Amino acid sequence: MSLSQRRVSQTVNNFFTLVSIIILAVVITLYSKFGPKVKKEARTNSNLQCQKETFTFDSITRPELLKDASYYMKNGLYVLSGGFTKPRFGKFYLKDKISIDEADDFFKTSISFPQRENPVKYLKIKYEIIENDKNDPRKKDEKSKSFAGTILSSFRINGKEVFMMETNFLHYDKNEIKNRIECTIKAFKYNAK
Repeated sequence: MSLSQRRVSQTVNNFFTLVSIIILAVVITLYSKFGPKVKKEARTNSNLQCQKETFTFDSITRPELLKDASYYMKNGLYVLSGGFTKPRFGKFYLKDKISIDEADDFFKTSISFPQRENPVKYLKIKYEIIENDKNDPRKKDEKSKSFAGTILSSFRINGKEVFMMETNFLHYDKNEIKNRIECTIKAFKYNAK
C-alpha cells in the first residue's frame, strides 16, 4: 500500500470516527432530555393529620427500597446525621432553642426502636433544621415569612434516597420542632407499611 493510499484510508477512518462520536452525542443528549424519567410519588396532603397542620411535602423516591428501609429502622440499624442551616441575612434564633443532640433524641424517641451502635448496613436519616431567613430581600410576600423554619429529612440506603419529607414549623419552639420530627417519622412508617 502506498503512502497516499494510507493517508486516504486514514482520512476516511477519521471522518467515520468523528461522525460516530457526533451521532452518539446527539443520541445521549436526546435520551437524557426526552427519555423515560424516574417517577416520584409526591404528595402535599397525606392521610396523616399531623401533615395537615403546616405545609408538608413528602416524596417516595425509591418505592422498591421502602421495605428494606423499614426493616433497618425496626432493627435499630439506623444512623442520624443532622445539622442546621443558618439564615444568611437575619439573626440565628434556633441555636438558643434546640441543639442537634436534642433533635437526635427526638428522632430516636419517635422511631421507638433502640439504635444499635456501629451497624455495617443501615438506614441513614439525614436531616436539616433550616431557619427561615425572614430578612432575605428576595422574600417579599407574607406567606414566605409566616413560619419560623423547616425540617428537611431524607431517608437513605447506600446513598440512595428512599423517602424525603419537608415540613414547616411556625414558632421557635422546641415542642413544635419535636412534633414536626414525630410527624416525619409517622409519615415514613405510614408509607413503609
